[in-house]
Amino acid sequence: MEKTLDNVIISEGRRPFWQTIIAALLFTATIVLLFIAVVPLFVVFDMGTFIGAVKFIFPAMLTFGYALKFSTINNVYFDLENRKYKKEIVVGPFKTGKWIELPEIDYISVFRQAWSKDSDGDGRTDSSGYVYNVNVWHNTSKHFTIYSNGYPEASLEMGRQLAVKLNTDLLDATNPQNKEWVDL
Repeated sequence: MEKTLDNVIISEGRRPFWQTIIAALLFTATIVLLFIAVVPLFVVFDMGTFIGAVKFIFPAMLTFGYALKFSTINNVYFDLENRKYKKEIVVGPFKTGKWIELPEIDYISVFRQAWSKDSDGDGRTDSSGYVYNVNVWHNTSKHFTIYSNGYPEASLEMGRQLAVKLNTDLLDATNPQNKEWVDL
């Protein structure tokens, strides 16, 4: 009997209902702001109307960006039988992503990455912390990130499951001073 390889699906799942509500409100605000900006241009087109319309464009872009943040779901699919993978971004009914040839995988790593936020642009950070990335390494020095999480245990478990499915090694680099290969 021929052994078939299982496919691997890594998904953020569904957004919580409260995030869906916030995204819907922000998308609605974006449409209203664009409507307020564009409709006067069709009625009277002069420089004052144009400048008045431009004032609504930045808030519309801002609400649209936050709406995307509250509604985007990331998925990664591995088709091990055909040696392909796809990173997919889902926003409501819209999906984007393409199948890519899966390279020969060297190992999986879980890596701690520092992050900081400077919300007002003054060069001082408001908050900072760490995110833990699960990276797939191939061709000795190339990698792609398939999963990120703020919790090292969850990221390490994701890396462990993926390493088992892909039959490869796992490097635990959640502590950069103490990197170690994990026994699977």
